[in-house]
Amino acid sequence: MDRKKRFKYVLIAEGALIGLITGALVSVFRLMLSGADVLRGRLADYVHSGGATAALVCALILFAIAIAVTCLLGWEPDIAGSGIPQAEAELRGQKDMKWWRVIAAKMAGCALAIGGGLALGREGPSIQLGSMVGKGFARAGHRLLTEERLLITCGAGAGLSAAFGAPLAGALFSLEELHRNFSAEVLLTTMAASVAGDFVAANVLGLEPVFGLEIWHGLPLSLYWAVALLGLVLGLLGAVYNRSIEFMQNGFERLGKAFGAFGCRLLGKNESVIKDGLHPTILASRLARGGRMLGVFFLAYLLFFVYPEALGSGGALVGRISRGEFALGALAILLMIKFVFSTASFGSGAPGGIFLPLLVLGAVTGGLFCRLLGAAGIDQSYIGAFVVISMAGAFAAIVRAPVTGVVLITEMTGDFTSLLPLVLTSLIAYVTAEALGTKPIYTQLLERSSKSRSAAAARTGSYMGALSALRDRKTVIEAEVDVGSRMDGGHVSDFGLPLGTLIVSVTRGGVEIIPDGNTILRAGDELEILTRESDLQDVESMIDDACRVITN
Repeated sequence: MDRKKRFKYVLIAEGALIGLITGALVSVFRLMLSGADVLRGRLADYVHSGGATAALVCALILFAIAIAVTCLLGWEPDIAGSGIPQAEAELRGQKDMKWWRVIAAKMAGCALAIGGGLALGREGPSIQLGSMVGKGFARAGHRLLTEERLLITCGAGAGLSAAFGAPLAGALFSLEELHRNFSAEVLLTTMAASVAGDFVAANVLGLEPVFGLEIWHGLPLSLYWAVALLGLVLGLLGAVYNRSIEFMQNGFERLGKAFGAFGCRLLGKNESVIKDGLHPTILASRLARGGRMLGVFFLAYLLFFVYPEALGSGGALVGRISRGEFALGALAILLMIKFVFSTASFGSGAPGGIFLPLLVLGAVTGGLFCRLLGAAGIDQSYIGAFVVISMAGAFAAIVRAPVTGVVLITEMTGDFTSLLPLVLTSLIAYVTAEALGTKPIYTQLLERSSKSRSAAAARTGSYMGALSALRDRKTVIEAEVDVGSRMDGGHVSDFGLPLGTLIVSVTRGGVEIIPDGNTILRAGDELEILTRESDLQDVESMIDDACRVITN
């Protein structure tokens, strides 16, 4: 704790350094993805003009990409999906990723997957890349676990900032979703990293917003009824989207198991007959992974012929929709195909993010909503405004980080005229999705990942063994007692913390108190809690329940 207090400003400088490194790394990553997009576009043009030969060439290329992605996932399984749940698990002591392997495999895997047409984004991978830069820096300098967790958070914020040119959103997402602590110390350190990351990316890639939309007409107050209605629609869309992700994950898991079992039988491998080579369980797992990749790239292959506009993350579609280039029927078809393909792409476990595809779905929904209003005589010049506010609403409904969503869309579009409808839509979409009982997407993914790790540990015992050397490291967690929470007026002894976890400091009105079991906590108290890494997840859950949930 003494080191933590003395090194406050050193940590800000270290955060800025991590931001610079992350900004450079993510800039290279974005250039790789841009090149992959260009190559995919050329392949799509070739498919539509080359006949049967082109179809065969496309099939061979996608098959090779599927095998390459499968091999990368086998070499480093922690690159699967967006990477944000993995970063959260790292912060909670549930994972100990090999940072250099994750960086190398994630960049290559995402470039292959997105270049092959999967509807995935760059933001989640950029966050994971940044978090691994922070971890690598901490491990190289033999930092304490408290500093390591903070530097991982800094890298994550810098990753999002560099990915989207959104430094404020990068800092807010790190606090709202990852660190879940709005202390000034964390905010300043993460902001330094986010600004540094954006500075490097802007110098490499330019200052233009990611979505350079031209909003000719802001929404008048007379149309705010439509804004509220759109919020309800987006809340429903968000709930369906999150459940569809789970449905697709289950479906691809079953497909992979069936493919693995078939491959083992074909090779004469089973649990009772173990021949030379891989154990049947390991072989089945690798074949299952390959089956999932072949399945999703087969869908991409079909779209090369049927609807190539749905391939890739779809960022270019946002500008086209806002300019009114799609009619009502075209938007309805695009929404349906993009929804199914983006959830399938993510559900397969391929490396790639979820932010950009969900923002594109929001944009398509906003454009479709405006076209439907056009049948009632609403001026279609407002379509750009509806696209912008719909992206924020979709983010709030799916991720459940409405503040980050509003700031992110504002920074990405450069539009500050739609702030009020952005907030209104996000709030209504958030409340609607919550009322429908679905979990935030990253909470859902983290819980699924935890169950998978627990199941793997029960089968092999390898997971806990891999973490055993690190589980007794100590860290300090910061928390604040919210008004109306259970600990507002409660005794320290009522907290119910695990044995060996201590509240070592209470700061009230700028004055530090060394507490004992009889100390009464008050709203606004800032707590510093010392705990083992093995207890991190349980302690953070207890903090949420005791200090953040309003009960009075």
